Amino acid sequence: MKRTPRLHWISILLGLLVLMCVVSFHAYAAIRPEPVRQTGERHELPEGTLALAFHGGPDPKWTPRTLERLDRAGIKATFYVTGAQVTRHPDVARRVVAEGHRIGLDGFRAEGDLADPLNVALAQAALADALGVHTRLVGAPEEVDSGDREHQDMGTLVRMSLQEKKGVVRLHDDGSIGGDIVRELAKERGYRFVLVSDEQPVPASARERFTGAVTTWSQRNGGIVLAVFGTAIGIAALLGLLRTLMQLGLAHTDRRLRREQEPPPWFAPPVSVVVPAYNEALNIAATVTSIAANNHLADVEVIVVDDGSTDGTAEVAEELDLPGVTVIRQTNQGKPAALNAGVREASHDLLVLVDGDTIFEPDTVGQLVQPFADDDVGAVSGNAKVGNRQGLLGRWQHLEYCAGSNLDRQILHALRCIPTVPGAVGAFRREALDDVGGVSDDTLAEDTDLTMAVTRAGWRVAYRPEAKAWTEAPVSVHGLFRQRYRWSYGTFQAMWKHRRALVEKGPMGRFGILYLLAFHLLLPLLAPVMDLFVLYGFLVADAPLALVVWTVFLLIQTASAGYALRLDGESLRPLWAYPLQQVVYRQLMYVVVIQSLVTALHGTQLRWMSVRRTGRLLDAPGTVHVT
Repeated sequence: MKRTPRLHWISILLGLLVLMCVVSFHAYAAIRPEPVRQTGERHELPEGTLALAFHGGPDPKWTPRTLERLDRAGIKATFYVTGAQVTRHPDVARRVVAEGHRIGLDGFRAEGDLADPLNVALAQAALADALGVHTRLVGAPEEVDSGDREHQDMGTLVRMSLQEKKGVVRLHDDGSIGGDIVRELAKERGYRFVLVSDEQPVPASARERFTGAVTTWSQRNGGIVLAVFGTAIGIAALLGLLRTLMQLGLAHTDRRLRREQEPPPWFAPPVSVVVPAYNEALNIAATVTSIAANNHLADVEVIVVDDGSTDGTAEVAEELDLPGVTVIRQTNQGKPAALNAGVREASHDLLVLVDGDTIFEPDTVGQLVQPFADDDVGAVSGNAKVGNRQGLLGRWQHLEYCAGSNLDRQILHALRCIPTVPGAVGAFRREALDDVGGVSDDTLAEDTDLTMAVTRAGWRVAYRPEAKAWTEAPVSVHGLFRQRYRWSYGTFQAMWKHRRALVEKGPMGRFGILYLLAFHLLLPLLAPVMDLFVLYGFLVADAPLALVVWTVFLLIQTASAGYALRLDGESLRPLWAYPLQQVVYRQLMYVVVIQSLVTALHGTQLRWMSVRRTGRLLDAPGTVHVT
């Protein structure tokens, strides 16, 4: 199989870069900085010679009026425009040039710092996009200040403009006074009006035109992007709040009802345990030993299906020589084929399917089959826990299992629409498997695909939190990414395969797939927007409130995680790692979801990605000690 194309990573990174550039540029264009006065070089003009320099425009209302006054007086002036205004009103800038006036730059933003190369470069880019030219006139001179910012009396303004009887008169192009001053100055006798410079603009380069097009688009559409960001943040916040309320409500109610109900008589049917294994030599002995040491009151047979392992997995299992354990071999055909082979070999009608890296507690098998006392139950999910939770990465995965997967199952059990019986610990009724044609290899998440199919066939799927199983989690970031990437992509495949459930009347369509869409697809896609917006607000837009809001959400999520740990009977000590998990680990999970979606949109067939085993689970028979 070919390696997953790097184009997917490029798509993600490029998309994030474009978004951040657009909103950052929008902020740069919209936020007015503190004024920085710039003084251009002095122009030695003869006595009685004036050059009119308008700056701050072009303005859609006042610049046309000034142009009309100049035309009537027969005067040519120099307009030192700002890049942001040129982008907003390119037609007015074009009229300035078309009527014979010179164009210069006064920076990208009003009163910007012309010592900033970025400020000047963006202004030139705006001019290149609107007019196709590059100007060497940068920085409006301040030889004679007309006073049009401080005074309104026309006589005063004229006297101030003529105080040196020569030079460049600075005027503002964003108010009503400029045109009137032109009219009054034109009446003064003995004065000649010239341009600040005879130097013509030069054609802009292709690079400047391209940069101009990009900056113009960013300035004009940055507000839209920010509005979309705001909407996305609002939706993400609502989804996060809804999920928290469901966790606090449905999960708690489900547990309370379990405690209040009188326990039914203990159900002890014979059970077949199927263990598909591929290159599990490090863990298979602990797995099989723990299952064989069960205290179930009826017969338990164990069938290990070696799926073409190359590390001696079958030999390790056979050397155990445990009663009731059968090892069968087949060429490598994939996990679904191994499961189906084990099911065919099994003697009993209740089938426990367990991965080859999982350890059962002594009562796990017995606990797992209790819901089958109800004839409507076709499958049961157990409580998968991280066994190797040492180290920060292990703790993060432990928190994810408790505050994510297992809490989700509590909620979905209450809604009767559990979408996934995990491969680590699950059980099925043979009749339910026969109804759906066995385990399918259509997706990379065969457990989710199978569970959805069983539910759609009319069977109920239950969750038994007392049926605990300990699994080996990835010990490296690379291994974790590969595993979760496969899970996420396979889940999307299963959702697409079973999309017709949305128009059916069953619980999978009414709740299950919608829950996955909302909280396993939409929320992970939108949540990074909140993180990006926090960075934008804190670093770019000078909005520290964004950090406060994000912190409040983090506290709510931490409290919810603590509640999940309590529900699962776990210690609260690992909770200290949860805030850091949300800052670092959560971002990786976001990338997993985004990458999975991009992979699907690119139409790439993802290959099965196995995770390297370490054998770090304790192999004491039937017992797991986790610190």
